[in-house]
Amino acid sequence: MQAQSKKERGRLVAGLFCGALWCLTVPSLGAQADADERCAEPDSSNLLLHVPSPDWRDQVIYMIVTDRFNDADPSNNDFGAGEYNPDSPGHFNGGDIRGIEEKLGYLQDLGVSAIWVTPPVENQAWSSLYSAAGYHGYWAVHFKKLDPHFGTLDEYKSLSHALHCADMYLIQDVVLNHTANFFGYSGDYDPEDTAKNFVFYEAPDSAQPAPTMYPFNMIDRNNPEHVAMDIYHWTPPILDYGDLNQESHYQLGDLADINTENPFVIETLKDAFRYWIEEIGVDGFRVDTAKFVDHAFWNRFLYDADGIYPFARDLGKEHFLTFGEIFEGSLPFEDSAERKMLRFMGTDEAPELNSMLGFALYYEIDRVIAGGHPTAQLAHRLDVLMRLFPDPYVIPNFIDNHDTGRFLNSNSEAAFRQALAVIFTVPGIPIIYQGTEQGLLWPRVSMFSRRWNGRDAFDQESHHFDFLRRLTSLRRENPALTRGAVQQVLSDDSGPGVFAFRRSYENESLLVVMNTADYQVFGGAIDSGFAPGTRLRTLFSEAFEGEVVTDRRGRILLELPPRAVLVLAAGEPLENKPEGDGSGDLEIAIDQALGGQVYTSDFVLSGSVSEPFAELKLIRNGRLADAGLLQTDQEGRWSTDIKVRDLGESAHRLHVYAPSHGIVSQAFEYRARVDLPDILAEEVDERGDDHGPLGTYFGPTWMEPKRQRDIEKIVVRAAGSNLETTLTLGAVNNVWLAPNNFDNVAFTTFIDLPGRSGRSELPEMNAEMPEGGEWDLAHVGYGWGSFVYSAEDSDATRKGDRFAVTQKIRVDKVSREITIKLEGEPLGVGDWHGSGFYVTTWDAGQGGGYLRMQPEGMRWGFGGGEPDDPKIMDAVSLRLPAEKPSQSQ
Repeated sequence: MQAQSKKERGRLVAGLFCGALWCLTVPSLGAQADADERCAEPDSSNLLLHVPSPDWRDQVIYMIVTDRFNDADPSNNDFGAGEYNPDSPGHFNGGDIRGIEEKLGYLQDLGVSAIWVTPPVENQAWSSLYSAAGYHGYWAVHFKKLDPHFGTLDEYKSLSHALHCADMYLIQDVVLNHTANFFGYSGDYDPEDTAKNFVFYEAPDSAQPAPTMYPFNMIDRNNPEHVAMDIYHWTPPILDYGDLNQESHYQLGDLADINTENPFVIETLKDAFRYWIEEIGVDGFRVDTAKFVDHAFWNRFLYDADGIYPFARDLGKEHFLTFGEIFEGSLPFEDSAERKMLRFMGTDEAPELNSMLGFALYYEIDRVIAGGHPTAQLAHRLDVLMRLFPDPYVIPNFIDNHDTGRFLNSNSEAAFRQALAVIFTVPGIPIIYQGTEQGLLWPRVSMFSRRWNGRDAFDQESHHFDFLRRLTSLRRENPALTRGAVQQVLSDDSGPGVFAFRRSYENESLLVVMNTADYQVFGGAIDSGFAPGTRLRTLFSEAFEGEVVTDRRGRILLELPPRAVLVLAAGEPLENKPEGDGSGDLEIAIDQALGGQVYTSDFVLSGSVSEPFAELKLIRNGRLADAGLLQTDQEGRWSTDIKVRDLGESAHRLHVYAPSHGIVSQAFEYRARVDLPDILAEEVDERGDDHGPLGTYFGPTWMEPKRQRDIEKIVVRAAGSNLETTLTLGAVNNVWLAPNNFDNVAFTTFIDLPGRSGRSELPEMNAEMPEGGEWDLAHVGYGWGSFVYSAEDSDATRKGDRFAVTQKIRVDKVSREITIKLEGEPLGVGDWHGSGFYVTTWDAGQGGGYLRMQPEGMRWGFGGGEPDDPKIMDAVSLRLPAEKPSQSQ
């Protein structure tokens, strides 16, 4: 059938509804009837492939790694290249396109409206360099062929048809930066002589010595014809991700980097990916490795007269969504990652991608929801989203995916649910990664294999599935959550606690309230935005019971349980509605100015209440359980001593609360600063001893020799409940541009607290504490994360649940120092005297999982030992002095 006739059949559009950035197509009655007929009586020659673009704001995306989702056709699992092993994470496991279509009912019941599938193009079946298969789709050998492991083109069309008949949409992952692992350099790279030390990774007689698609099969730097075609950048892997030339022209890992400046390459790639839109009816692209491709390419690929967007519009897809991957995060209260994302969305004169994956929010959710950082950081991230992005409502947001560790793997169930609640209530398109709805712990295990899951991984009665179904229903039934304006209401800059914001659209207004702490918090008087004297409707709640009512001023006073989530809407007036504006209520006054003063020593906080002998509570940082009791005198006066003990500078918020009256004071916000530690200890470690307990280990071969895992000295400072640990290393670098400003090393600090009984085994490290010691708390710090867990719910094979406790990391590359500040109060530690520390170095990937090891070494792993040997490159021990005796003793 001719392409033009397919376009004719694809034009189902009768009119357009145009917004600021895109147009929503509206099918005519005739077009709808035609679609209904095609769905009622499927005909392989007349499938419903081309449908109008949806309003992407309303969608919920489910990400699928095709090989790991569902195996409906065992006949396409193994093609004899040694690539298939259902029990191996590095091989094809058997999932296919028919398996996806088989589970569409499951996905509909979950509330999913669009699926994102990993690249279905033909891939490198087996990489000799990595000893792994291209099951994931990101190692292309042919951009216009379907990988036979995933099925046939007709089966892919059938999936598209079935999705569209179910009012669902298909997003295809695409890679335009590279092909597979085919060539590199065996020695030093000379940019003036790129033929020097050039090598092939696959033998000439191997099953796939090169890509099979012209011109991408022209990979030989020593072949003049190939060189003249200039299809690839003849470069080694990126060593410095801060170097823009390397970022655009060097290889990502060892993947052959395509020369996307070449006009012939641009035309070939436009043709290749128009093919999937036309033949399959793909509704959008997720764009892999977008930041590694030059800006001019994106403008031409998408906006040329024969580019992706005009081509899709000719097929009735007015808003062909393309969201790019910029795998970077901003530091707290900064916006560097968002600004980089914006650069790849282009300008009015030279537009590029029309959306971006929400990586900046992903990192902030990890810090705030998992790591216990102040909720003010999440409020800032939300402000940046709304302020910088032209259409924040079509930014897809996620808490984990195939390239990261599973959120649930190293966090509590309660934190996991709260993180999901965030992406379903803030602006943007929520993404559910396959298996999240079943509580899977590992990122790329096959859902259909009982070896990995030990149970039915498509259980529609599981509590995880039910929780997500509640969230998808909430979003679907409340347009304020899909397109509503955002107004920040309350956040905390002292640590975990209350995070509240409003979503408003037309006549609908919702209030979202969360407690990110693992303990009960007092929210203070929250301005609800609803009418006074109203019993609010609870549209969604997690870890919260009871009704919520507004007072005479429209405020709500909430005692929020740990990890509570509330979504509230306007309700009915109370039967006995309070009269007046509340001006006659009990008033709690504070004498000091409410200006955020900085205190360096103890001070007295005082005030008054318009009632004698009143019983009050002093609540610091929302910690209701630790509230101090106050009582006013006969004149209603009160005062209390505020201690300043904790090392460093920290933000605090105080409320004076009268529970019997339901009245609370204004928040008294202040900062406390302690510059001198009560405890100071250090230990010098031998230089150059970072070779493991056997003395034979070596690091990942891609950048050895480096000394960032060599500890030279540790200094520990403490005062009150705060602790600072400074490590001096042989080197500090950040070639991957990790958010914590260092990379290629992970520090795990095991802390032995006096008087507690802990564990001896070190989780996931195949090691134990030295000299029969025990640990109670552990901190992991690496380039992409920082978290604390306890010994109580840990074992040799699993780190325990993370604490929601703030950790701050400071990096000084010149001094080769990394300082980690830990707040002990949320951990129940008020004093660090007598504590022991055992610090180890290794390296970790996304999610904090330690890298593998094998005797011969690996490009992206460790060598010199067996897989079950201890994962410790260097280590140092130190114990703080015991509590000093008092003068009376």
